[in-house]
Amino acid sequence: MNKESIEKQLRAWFSQMTKKYTWLIIKFEFNEGRGVFMVSFSPLNNIELSDDFNRDAMQFADELNITYGDEAPLFTDEESLFSLSSNAETISACSFVSVGSLIYYSTSIPVQPQRVAGSWASPSVHTTAPVGKNFRQTNPEASYAVAA
Repeated sequence: MNKESIEKQLRAWFSQMTKKYTWLIIKFEFNEGRGVFMVSFSPLNNIELSDDFNRDAMQFADELNITYGDEAPLFTDEESLFSLSSNAETISACSFVSVGSLIYYSTSIPVQPQRVAGSWASPSVHTTAPVGKNFRQTNPEASYAVAA
């Protein structure tokens, strides 16, 4: 079984393709029942408009078919030929690159209700709402160093 070798080739190719085609989203997983990797590309509208991507994908699939035969991965667009499980890994280009530490904070911000005419809600009630896990406080000194 060439599972590790195939996965290594897939991941290297996925990395190249998501850098070259920043719109590309790739979902993949190893299907135990079929004994092969299953790969799905999206979004379909971008795929249909990109002859370069289609050439790259077909060439890669052909190379894997020649090398691995029946163990070669199966490819589809937007899971049209097969469905992937909820455990499938999704790979895409990074749309945001952060400079500095990747320390995430959970914090709350004060929220004041808006007074609505004829509302029974009291305008003096204050509460807090969680901002979310992706909120990251930045160190002002680090920001200045990056700018300099």
